[in-house]
Amino acid sequence: MAPIVIETFFVAVIYLQFIASYGFMSNAGMKPSKSRLRDPPAASTRASIDIPILCSAILDYSAVNEYTKAHYQSALFHRDRVEERIYDGRSLQSRFADEKEMLANNGLVILASPLPDEIEWPRVQDIQRHYIPVLEKIIQNLFPDSSYMGCCFWNPMLRGETYTISRPRGNQTPTSNIAPMVHIDTDVGAFDLKDFLDIVDKNSVYQSDESFTRLATEAIERNKRFVILNFWRNIGDEPVSSSPLALYSTRYGNTTLAFPDVIPLEDSKWYSFPNATKDEVIVFYQYDRNVLQISDLFHCAITANDDCLSVGRRSFDIRALVLLDKDVPNELDRYRRNRTRPVLSFEESGCFCDEQAAKRSEGRDSDH
Repeated sequence: MAPIVIETFFVAVIYLQFIASYGFMSNAGMKPSKSRLRDPPAASTRASIDIPILCSAILDYSAVNEYTKAHYQSALFHRDRVEERIYDGRSLQSRFADEKEMLANNGLVILASPLPDEIEWPRVQDIQRHYIPVLEKIIQNLFPDSSYMGCCFWNPMLRGETYTISRPRGNQTPTSNIAPMVHIDTDVGAFDLKDFLDIVDKNSVYQSDESFTRLATEAIERNKRFVILNFWRNIGDEPVSSSPLALYSTRYGNTTLAFPDVIPLEDSKWYSFPNATKDEVIVFYQYDRNVLQISDLFHCAITANDDCLSVGRRSFDIRALVLLDKDVPNELDRYRRNRTRPVLSFEESGCFCDEQAAKRSEGRDSDH
């Protein structure tokens, strides 16, 4: 195991922390998708028909739109606040042959994942000892064709409705409030490779190889596929009933374009997995180099009408950068050299995000 490196965030990492805490994301001149729905496996189209609606929720896209306007000169969503239907993810999953097919077709899946009761979530060492091995095995099962090259887990976070943002220190897991605004965790395409891997390395809690950064650099420069997965789980004793996680299974109308070059089709749906227990983990894509894989799943905590009667949510999430020994053809490569990049520089982006975080923090304080 590589040594733990959890340091105070520099500008770019504050930028990512703001994404997770307040919700946003990024990229350029987005155009509406006008062509037909991409050609996913037929099972995907069939399975999404007649999925039960769990509820409706008012979703806040304002931070996403502010970010994309500043970085890519175009809003991603038509309005800042929209009442959206939230569909039953468990019902959707029941229509697929197995978990791998569910993840491949929709970018999200819920898995049985019982854990020992003695895990102390505020302790990074406990997470490394008891939880990371479970997640690495899940990754190997999800990519069983011997393509797995290695992974790095980074940015662990405890979330709760009573938590405030804390910086990483020592062996303590960082904390944050729930994220009620729509966001993705990382706008990978906005970063040069070195900057991106520096962020991952400085906030990692486990690397499968002591030379992981070198391995990742070489693999990505050789056009190997890499993905980012988010692992989210309830750590409370009761099933989640307050502020559950909602996920946007993003679909586009072109097989070779995705965020940030086009906006999602209206066929894209929001899903939630009702009553998630502490013995389950929700896995969802935050990035895939191969444009054919549904990824960049926007997500947020949603409020239901009966939340006031529910036990407050406590959850834990962590990201994994996964390297796969598969070549990505140039026409399907989202990380190619001539990809769409932000109009703001790395430093300008950091300043923008700092200002937005401060503005939203002031807004919260004035509401109380």
